[in-house]
Amino acid sequence: MKKFLLVLGLATAGHCAYWHRKAQKQVNPQFWGPRLYLAPLQGFYASLGYLLPEPQRNYLRVAQPVAGVKVERIELSSAGVILSSFLNLPAQRQSEGAVLFIHGGGHLLSSAGPAQTYASALARDLGVPVLNVEYRNAGEAPFPADLDDCYKALQWLQASGQKYGFDPSLIAVCGQSAGGGLAASLAQRALDAGNPLNFQALIYPMLDDRTTDRSDRQGRGTYAWTPLDNKIAWNTYLGGQAGAPSLPAYAAPARRQNLAGLPPAWIGVGDQDLFYPEGWDYHQRLLQAGVESKFHQVQGMYHAADMIFPESQLIRDFYSSMLSALRASFEN
Repeated sequence: MKKFLLVLGLATAGHCAYWHRKAQKQVNPQFWGPRLYLAPLQGFYASLGYLLPEPQRNYLRVAQPVAGVKVERIELSSAGVILSSFLNLPAQRQSEGAVLFIHGGGHLLSSAGPAQTYASALARDLGVPVLNVEYRNAGEAPFPADLDDCYKALQWLQASGQKYGFDPSLIAVCGQSAGGGLAASLAQRALDAGNPLNFQALIYPMLDDRTTDRSDRQGRGTYAWTPLDNKIAWNTYLGGQAGAPSLPAYAAPARRQNLAGLPPAWIGVGDQDLFYPEGWDYHQRLLQAGVESKFHQVQGMYHAADMIFPESQLIRDFYSSMLSALRASFEN
């Protein structure tokens, strides 16, 4: 038994050393951490989301808002389900804009509550109201449930400008990961419905289901959100149709052919992120369609590293770049 444990310990140490050496080559030193000593757990996060009981919003902790922000719970009904979103109102206003914020989680994980610290900080730093939207995960209801929920929240926000003192024509949408993909889809749907958004800020967005079949990953997706996570998530969200020849409108925003008329965009992603190629491709297609777009690339950053190392200088620059783009959108 002792011999077995010794062999197991040596094998584990060698395994960890191998992955750490690989991390040193791929990952910026600002994003090194204990988790990089462990082998990437392919499919762990998506499987966790798949197995967790739904709806997760009923038991996940609501994070505390930052100082200087008042929070109102906004009860919205979607498909007969009551969803509690969070309206973050800063004490100091800086413009007449507003933001609809959509949390991430691969369409399978989390809820608006845990994102409250981030959403309230966004309200404080921009000096505008930020509606942190609650939506149903795919484990509870697949596409288009979450997009329907976000669209209802947008309609509520657009009708609430006079009450809360902002201009409904200056609403931006901002989302992280799957929330970034939903933000892009929401911008498309709002345009088609005749109530367009003013701006879209897409944080390492999950845009293209066809990424599940890409073989040219060049090592991207080694950490945090892996190819297997992506495949599980997209197939759960789309009912097993990830990579199908065609999908319903808005199911995967990168599938849209005509991007003309969409609101200006800011897209931020690390070059070690599985979503880097699809983010870059979407940015280029927006430009080709005559849409103003800024692409902020972070060297050596894997998926969601900003949530792990928010104080690193590269992440501060990443966040500042997005804030600057959002502020400029409110002034135009």
